[in-house]
Amino acid sequence: MRFRRELNRLGFATALLFLGLSQAQAQSIDGLLSNVTEIISDVTDVIVPGVTNIRIGLGPVITPAYEGSDDHKVKAAPLISFRYRDLIRVDNNQIKVNVFGSESLFNSENFKAGPILRLDSGRDESDSPDLLGLGDVGTSIELGLFASYTAGPVRARLRALHDIISGHSGMRVLGDLGVAIYRSDKVAVTGNLSTTWTDSSYMSAFFGVTAAQALASGLTAFTATSGLKDISLAFGANYQVTDKWALVANAGYSKLLSDAKNSPIVSVQGSSSQFVGGLFAVYSF
Repeated sequence: MRFRRELNRLGFATALLFLGLSQAQAQSIDGLLSNVTEIISDVTDVIVPGVTNIRIGLGPVITPAYEGSDDHKVKAAPLISFRYRDLIRVDNNQIKVNVFGSESLFNSENFKAGPILRLDSGRDESDSPDLLGLGDVGTSIELGLFASYTAGPVRARLRALHDIISGHSGMRVLGDLGVAIYRSDKVAVTGNLSTTWTDSSYMSAFFGVTAAQALASGLTAFTATSGLKDISLAFGANYQVTDKWALVANAGYSKLLSDAKNSPIVSVQGSSSQFVGGLFAVYSF
């Protein structure tokens, strides 16, 4: 009976995931908003590590209109988080499976690794007047691997992802260092320092300007090459109001680097400084 209940939970969480993905596409939730849910998932892991748990939330988030924009938008966004022991983790548009872990195929308390599947909804020309003439960047399904090592309150993590359906058609490698700054029965605070390397296909999709796009947009043609895309600092906090209800907040800053910063999409139309934030009311069951 217990196993059947856990399977039912898993099926329900899968349905919630697809709900979250459709919501993400409908609201053009891009990598910036994913950073909000990334930090919130870190707080979730601090509060409820290694348990079967489903968290559903909704709240306002603030993000740039697109990555590199100097205009910000406030929108309502879903938060969906699912943990099945130390094996499966779902966070909005991302699924991870621990092949290495405390309850995984290969037992390991501190080292975790396995496959990762992530949806990136791309970028729509309609997201901002500054994108007029640049066209859309299609939805991507990114498949890859992750590895992390935890020592006390500190976690180092590396993820490599590649688009498999020709959305941006590129590859990203993300590295981050997270720390549980404070933890009590009701409050948890985390911090995260991260950076992203991307290949030329990814950079071209989001920051390059072709000759045709230059003609349509009025921007200068620009060839974006591989390199470090950004460096980011973010903080997350969880306040447990009751056993079931919590308030979860996030605030983060990213600085675009190399060709992401030099692209006229950013240097002329936008800004290399990017701010994100969110506040969610979250229910756990």
